[in-house]
Amino acid sequence: MQPKLRWLSKPQTQSLIAFSISTFLHVTACIALGFILISGLGNEGNALHFDVNETNDSDEIAQLDFTLETPVNPDAPIVARLDMSVMSTDVSLPETTAISSIGRDELPSNVSAQAAAAARTGGTLEVVTHKSGSRASFFGAQADGNKFVFVIDSSGSMRGPRWEALCKELIRAIKSLSPDQDFFVISFDSMAHPMFGTMPPKGKFLKAVDKNVDRIRNWLRSIQHGNQTLPASSVGIAMKLEPDAIFLLSDGEIKDSTLEDLRIWNRKQNEDGDIKTIVPIHTVLLHSLMGYATLEAIARENGGTFTPVPER
Repeated sequence: MQPKLRWLSKPQTQSLIAFSISTFLHVTACIALGFILISGLGNEGNALHFDVNETNDSDEIAQLDFTLETPVNPDAPIVARLDMSVMSTDVSLPETTAISSIGRDELPSNVSAQAAAAARTGGTLEVVTHKSGSRASFFGAQADGNKFVFVIDSSGSMRGPRWEALCKELIRAIKSLSPDQDFFVISFDSMAHPMFGTMPPKGKFLKAVDKNVDRIRNWLRSIQHGNQTLPASSVGIAMKLEPDAIFLLSDGEIKDSTLEDLRIWNRKQNEDGDIKTIVPIHTVLLHSLMGYATLEAIARENGGTFTPVPER
């Protein structure tokens, strides 16, 4: 018995073509990214560019156009640009099509709805990636790196809405960290209270996995608000952890020698004799005008940013 020939219907044919195009573009993008990681990122000052066309018997269906611009200045950001155009009105790429941002040191997963929209409708997505590739944010203050210490005010004036706002934002900031980033939290009033009551070196940085986020949430709920606003010892502990950045939050006037101590703790002299900051310190003033000058000075003198957060 001879096998019977089975013809595909028009919808089935279109589906097959769409699947083929999607597979083709994904494989092409993977090859491109592999080529870039192997040989492209070290060539500062050059632009890597290529395009790929997929055609059928009569009409061009889709085009992928990729450009990587590597700047002469090694500290400048890389610009990766991907153009994806659908030339046929009968065939569209599936909604899951997306791209990832490209870093100089790594390839982080940063798939966005914007990328998927560009792939479906034909368009350009431009991704700018900085050298570090990793960042944390806290009440709008941003810091680059992989290890962060949050030093938070737990004095009596933080009770109520301020503490609720702090806890909510701290949990959000921790949950937004990537798998290669670590965190440590220290609260302060008249003394330092490292997370879970464990001082370094026994107390260590944690990953932002669900279990650790739950532990931090429960620890924040257990904190008893004390007297005074004395963060110097907490900042000293944070410095010994050698983080990439410190976030320091308070709602009042700092009444100890934190500013003066950091002029000693957070300075080093390079080979040229210049004095440099060791760890950037980003300060946040929460729902208050008290302490504005001191927190602003700490940030300014320690390579950080000062963020006043008004009460809503």
